[in-house]
Amino acid sequence: MADDPALTGDEWTLASFTGAIHRGGVGLWAWSPERRLAQLDSLCRAFWGTTEPLVGIDTLFTKVNAEDRHGMMLDWTASATEPQPYSFDFRIGEGAEARWISARGVGGDAGRVGDWVQAIFLDITDRKRAEEAEHLLTAELAHRVSNMFTVARALTAIVAREAKSTPHFAEDLSRRFGVLHEATTLATRSHKLDQGNVRLRDLAERILAPYQHDANITVDVEDAAVTSSDRINDYAMIFHELATNSAKYGALSAGGRLTLTGRIDGDAVKLTWEEGAAPSGAAKAEGTGFGSRLLKQTIERSLRGSFQRIIDDGGLHFAMVVPVK
Repeated sequence: MADDPALTGDEWTLASFTGAIHRGGVGLWAWSPERRLAQLDSLCRAFWGTTEPLVGIDTLFTKVNAEDRHGMMLDWTASATEPQPYSFDFRIGEGAEARWISARGVGGDAGRVGDWVQAIFLDITDRKRAEEAEHLLTAELAHRVSNMFTVARALTAIVAREAKSTPHFAEDLSRRFGVLHEATTLATRSHKLDQGNVRLRDLAERILAPYQHDANITVDVEDAAVTSSDRINDYAMIFHELATNSAKYGALSAGGRLTLTGRIDGDAVKLTWEEGAAPSGAAKAEGTGFGSRLLKQTIERSLRGSFQRIIDDGGLHFAMVVPVK
C-alpha cells in the first residue's frame, strides 16, 4: 500500500504555511471597520514600518503615499461592504524608496470572520518599478523620434531653399542625415555604457574623421566636457556645420590647420574652433547664409548658449559658451 502523501505534523503547520506565503511576498492582515483597527502579521508590519501587531487604520493611512492616499482610502472603505473580489494598488512611503503594495481579498460578509475583514497584502514593488522603467523608456523613445522628425523637416526645408540643383540637394541632405545617424549611434552606445553622457571630444573626432588625412586637425577637449544624449544632435549639427564650412572655404579645403578646444569653466562648457587662413583661391565665407541661421538657432535657442564668430584674413575664430545641463 502506498504511503499517504498528505502533509502531516511539522510539515503542515501554521508556521510553515505562513513562512511559505511570506517568501512569496504575501502578508496576512485583518481589519475592523467598526473599531477602525488593523491586525498585521510580521510581514505586513515590515511593509508598514511598524512593530505593533494592532494598529489604528488612520495611523496606517498617514503612511500611504500622498498621491495614492485618497483613492486607496475609498477602495479600502468599499472593501468592507461590497460583496465582490477586490484588488487595489498603492504605495507606502514617498520618493524612490516607496514600496508598492496590492491589497486583495473579497469584500462584504464573504471576507469577514466575526468583526474582522480578512485579506492579504502583496508586495509588487519589483513589478511596478519594471513597469515604470518601461513607461519611461517608451516616453523617451517617443520624444527622441519626435525630435528626429523635427530636425529632419528643418534640415530638408533649409537645404531645399539653398540647393542649386537636385544632385546638390540630395548630396547635402544625405550627408547631413549621415551625421545625425553617426551621432545617434554614438549617443545610443554611450547611453548604454555611461548613463547617457557623451564626450564632446569623441563626437567631434567622429565628425572630423573624414578630413584627418587632408588637414592638420587638433581636438583638445577635456574629458569633463560632456553632453547628455538628448542634446547630442545639437552638438553634432554645430560641429558638422563648422566642418562643412571649413571644407568649402577654410582649413579643411586644402590641408590647413584646425584646432578645437573645449573646457569646463564653472557651470558652462566653452568650445573654441580656430582655423588658419583660407588657402589661396578659396572662396570667403560671409557668415550670413542658412548655415549661420542654423548655428544661431541651435546654440541660442536649443542649447541656450551664446557664440561669437570672427572671419578675417587670419582665418576663422569661433567661440561658443553653453550652460552645463
